Amino acid sequence: MSTKAALKAAKVAIDSKKWDEAIEQANTVLERDAQNYFARLFLGRANDGLGKLEDAAAAYNDAAKIKPEDAQAWLGLRGLYEKQGRAKVDENTGVGLKLAEIYMGLDDAHRSQTAIDKLVNHARNNGTKLQYVRALNTQLPSSPVYSYLEGRLQNPATTFVRIAEILENEDAQTIKRLIAERKTRIGSTLEGTTLSVKNEIYGASPLEDMYQGIIDWTTDDELRRVYEERLLQRAYDTLLALPSGGKAEKRKKVMKLAHDMVIIEHPFLLAWNIELEWRYGQKDESF
Repeated sequence: MSTKAALKAAKVAIDSKKWDEAIEQANTVLERDAQNYFARLFLGRANDGLGKLEDAAAAYNDAAKIKPEDAQAWLGLRGLYEKQGRAKVDENTGVGLKLAEIYMGLDDAHRSQTAIDKLVNHARNNGTKLQYVRALNTQLPSSPVYSYLEGRLQNPATTFVRIAEILENEDAQTIKRLIAERKTRIGSTLEGTTLSVKNEIYGASPLEDMYQGIIDWTTDDELRRVYEERLLQRAYDTLLALPSGGKAEKRKKVMKLAHDMVIIEHPFLLAWNIELEWRYGQKDESF
């Protein structure tokens, strides 16, 4: 049987849901041409029909390597990952973003936006809070499709606020949990444990960047003032938790944030205390 005939037979078998026959015909093609895109697609579809999801994913991934800018293999992967719910949330986010990029390349804004909407909804409904954050990042200005979809996606400030709310809660819970776990270690003190944990969590958290994103993108002056205060407070708290040898750069940032608020007479006490005590008063060398 020729390659063309075997591919046709595989397609007929898939349409008839004769999955084993479809796999046999697809493998016949691949024995002759390991880089046959459609044989890989048919192999993925047939394994999916049999419930062999890992084998199906492997076939679709092989197809995607052959033609990375063709949507069919990625659509197959998305279907697999969506049906697995919580098990493949991050994988679904990556595939959804790739589809959005492919449709951007085809100048199909509707399908590009739909790909983003679907991955965000899937993460919200099935993922952890941090997986949802990773999905929301595909809507931010740093996303490779943002400039193309600008105006179709919600205002970045709204997305930044949602991410910030999640990260605030996640950071607080993680800090509380780690302090409880570590405070009973031999030789540890509550103060030392608290500083160590906060330094660890604050250093890894993108929360300051999210606050800055809100400040940069919101058109609501009141909201901007709220997050200017939160940004300064977070930067200051991070400074307090840093070891003595690593404070210099963060101290400069804290001073600049405070100074910028004082210049516009923003009535936030921490900013004024920093400006008056650090810049004009006796400097605290511990910072």
